[in-house]
Amino acid sequence: MHYKGLGDVSYVKSKRARNLSIRINQRGELRVTIPRLVSQRKAERFFLSKQEWVRKRLNGLNHQDCRGTLPPEGGLIQIRGKEHPVHLLRGDVDVEAAIWRMLQKEAQEYLPARVRELSEKYGYKITGLKIRKMKSRWGSCTARKSINLNSWLVMLPEYLSDYVILHELAHTRIPDHSQQFWEELDGICGGQSLQLRRELRSKQIMCFPGELPDQ
Repeated sequence: MHYKGLGDVSYVKSKRARNLSIRINQRGELRVTIPRLVSQRKAERFFLSKQEWVRKRLNGLNHQDCRGTLPPEGGLIQIRGKEHPVHLLRGDVDVEAAIWRMLQKEAQEYLPARVRELSEKYGYKITGLKIRKMKSRWGSCTARKSINLNSWLVMLPEYLSDYVILHELAHTRIPDHSQQFWEELDGICGGQSLQLRRELRSKQIMCFPGELPDQ
């Protein structure tokens, strides 16, 4: 189920669970665990009552630990294999804002065509595509089969960016993270989905290579 400003939420029934709970992983994926005798409607009310807490957790993922890796104004960042100097323009409040502006421009030029290419290759159809700044998620897919992608994808190697796109395309056919979904994704990733997933988890939004802070 999709919630504006929060993204997609998976509701999962569990025979072992005694209480309703919300889990947010490092990719910003949300899951509500529902005890066997609790209704979906009650679970949704529970989740909605925790919106502010969820929003704070999502905003805090990855981003907070990586502010110290930002280059100085005039420094270089590498976008899709090319180095670009970071200059503040009118409207940029700081270096971070300038970087997101640069990434949004590059992403708008690259990602739509790549999404179209991959969707045609594997036979998927989407109803829309939005590319925007997201501090905690690489992408999402709505119930209406519209895809959202993080403009930070252009900072990843192309094969990992493709993995994120394929992940969201697979969700247009299978909305949950069931075994069927992972089999679908593995099929279009040449049997490498698990390896790619693990590598993606090692990447952080707003963290620059070679300058990662101590964990």
